Amino acid sequence: MSSLTHTTLGFPPSPGTTSYITPATIFTALSSSTTTAHLKQVHAQILRSKLDRSSSLLLKLVLASCAVSPSLDYALSVFNQVSNPDALLSNKFLREFSRRGSPGKTLLVYEKMRKEGVGVDRFSFPAILKAASKASALAEGMEVHGVATKLGFCTDPFVETGLIRMYAGCGRIMEARVVFDKMSNRDIVAWSIMIDGYLQSGLFNKVFDLFEELKNSNIEPDGMILSIILSACGRAGNLSYGKAVHGFIIENNLAVDSRLQSALVAMYASCGLMDFAQELFNKMIT
Repeated sequence: MSSLTHTTLGFPPSPGTTSYITPATIFTALSSSTTTAHLKQVHAQILRSKLDRSSSLLLKLVLASCAVSPSLDYALSVFNQVSNPDALLSNKFLREFSRRGSPGKTLLVYEKMRKEGVGVDRFSFPAILKAASKASALAEGMEVHGVATKLGFCTDPFVETGLIRMYAGCGRIMEARVVFDKMSNRDIVAWSIMIDGYLQSGLFNKVFDLFEELKNSNIEPDGMILSIILSACGRAGNLSYGKAVHGFIIENNLAVDSRLQSALVAMYASCGLMDFAQELFNKMIT
């Protein structure tokens, strides 16, 4: 254990004392750690050296844990021990949780940040709103909307897109459309989320109407959006519109990847043209 501490974690000699343990050596040890077991050793050194009042050290430990472990439980437990966490590192941690697909834990981190008075930045709102969407946490999402409005971030395109995602994911498609309509610059992601929101709500005619708006804009539909439109055609049994979308793809010489090919096959099959669906499928596998 002694050699592991010295060679792997980068602590200086004299493990029997703590006088050699400084924030600098701790930072070095954290940077060189490659497992959660190593990090727990460093954590123990932090506690023995009474350096646990340093929020920067604990937050560095949190971020190091995110880097070496697929589980975020240990990172969250350490984060909960941090008093007055640094805003920059806290927001980075928040985004890491969101990236890992842990909506409930992301919202817990946000709740602690709010209680501690840690400010969120414009890049943090999309992560929080994405978590609220995945967790169907409408109340929390609406609270975040209010905070974003108060801080003047509601016209930021990243925040607007996050709000659309949150409201659509929580089944409040009308509120999502209100935010969408207020956007001054809509990118392909915003269009995709809004169209998919209508699909998930079973509002197929709204899907088609919005697709027509998209075609009249300066944004070119991508494979993701076209797959959503074809899915709506299949679920609505709207063969004529499905054929029109297929024609649009051919006429505009758009790239057809495996996802879009599958969407075309599924649309024709759902609309009763099994022979043609089989023909397209055979082309996919040859």
